[in-house]
Amino acid sequence: MALVSALAIAGLSASPAGAVTVVNGSFEAVQITSSFSSNPADIPGWTHSGDVGDALLWNATFPVCCGGAGTAKTGDGNQFVTMGGGYGPFGSSAWSQTLTGLTVGKTYVVDFKTAAEGETATQQLTVGLTSGSSTPSELFTTIPTSTLFWQDWGSDSYDFVASATSATLQFSVTNQQFDVGLDAVSVSAAGVPEAATWTLMLLGVGMIGAGARLARRKDGLAPTA
Repeated sequence: MALVSALAIAGLSASPAGAVTVVNGSFEAVQITSSFSSNPADIPGWTHSGDVGDALLWNATFPVCCGGAGTAKTGDGNQFVTMGGGYGPFGSSAWSQTLTGLTVGKTYVVDFKTAAEGETATQQLTVGLTSGSSTPSELFTTIPTSTLFWQDWGSDSYDFVASATSATLQFSVTNQQFDVGLDAVSVSAAGVPEAATWTLMLLGVGMIGAGARLARRKDGLAPTA
């Protein structure tokens, strides 16, 4: 029981320490009533720069046409954002957010999902830190798709080492035709078990303890507290 209690305390303390809050990471804070929006106020927590493209924020009611099926899908929840020049023209744009509560020298993992609009089979975006880290930015390519309008989402991750207690995370595209989709952005400290992992560990230790007490009873020994 003492071991279980110790692990429980460790789990409660380690999880918050390993988590970094991303504001509106799945872009659900403001639920738009139309299929898309070009109003930055509908995406709180994030700063947009550059070209707007066809829109900034999209939801799952956007109708898919011209070889697609049904409506647009999302990486998580009901909404997602995009970057690019829109249908036809090329454009450059970015989404950024300042992360706080970082530990200098610690490695963090940025998890996110992306999708190609579909007029091209794949699209690219760059992920990096504009402040608070000297880790180089990285170029990512969406998973291939043969259907239009963000039907196929893939998961990616980017690691960085914090050089300050706050850092500005940025997703960007340069000279990008059409709009690449972005969703489900989260940040966590590398090597820190998630809450679900701690739960499984505690359950496992508890089962071992229960088995040991049962064995002692069978041996005629009084159970310990």
